[in-house]
Amino acid sequence: MLTKRGITLCLLSLMLAAYLVIALVISQDMAAEAPCTGVRISVSHNEMSQFVTPGDIDHELGGITATADSMTASGYNLRELEQRLGALSIIESVNCRRMSDDAIAIDVVPMVPVARVFDRSGSYYINRGGKHLQASARYQIDVPVIIADSDTLANAAEIIPLLQRIDENKIWSQLVSALKVDRNGDIFIVPSTGGHVVNIGDGSNIDNKMERLFAFYNQVLDVKGWNYYDTISVKFAHQVIGKIVPGRLRRNTIDTDGLEFEEEDIDIDIISQRDSVSVSDIKPKII
Repeated sequence: MLTKRGITLCLLSLMLAAYLVIALVISQDMAAEAPCTGVRISVSHNEMSQFVTPGDIDHELGGITATADSMTASGYNLRELEQRLGALSIIESVNCRRMSDDAIAIDVVPMVPVARVFDRSGSYYINRGGKHLQASARYQIDVPVIIADSDTLANAAEIIPLLQRIDENKIWSQLVSALKVDRNGDIFIVPSTGGHVVNIGDGSNIDNKMERLFAFYNQVLDVKGWNYYDTISVKFAHQVIGKIVPGRLRRNTIDTDGLEFEEEDIDIDIISQRDSVSVSDIKPKII
């Protein structure tokens, strides 16, 4: 049985709970009606920052900073603002939020290009998410080049991580001047040394492929010369294949009399899998 003191405590608890509920409702109403104290736009610094200014963002949003004093802080649809700006090709990411002083903060990161693509439709920059930014005289960014032998770069999601791996390796990044993608989806490295291209197939197992390529460079091209082969393929596992275009005049100033290959060094099974290459076009593989 409750005592008089217990009943009093229960009543006080109920009154306190009712007060808190009423105070919460009132504070929410006050927050909803609180005037906006301003819109603050910031742009992160990167290579593209020179092409995106707070003024550009304000203009894109219809002069949002000038009309802030006529809005309540809760009157802005922050999700809609993010989607609107995020749809712009020049924007990498956007974060919109309401500050404690009832100001609206819009934080913008300009697009971060990781490569410039040249295909049959034109030229454009891409970021890590595959987003396109049409190239123009206004944008001049020093990034790796991808040449696609098609209307669009279909396997961008595969090539972008490959570009990152190449960029992380000092030796690889010095070797690779561009990547080329043929209609079959094979990826070719265009070396800065010139003279040949390297078919790596897809972007998988790149460490092993580059290890075989550099072994071929050290053991064969130091003897044959860097311009001897037209295409070097490390596409298939355990193989390095050098291809020569028939009839092309070879320019080789290195004495190759001491370099001999045995007939069994030529792997017919591997070569026959390359539809565009005949056995007669292939020089012996080096393992």
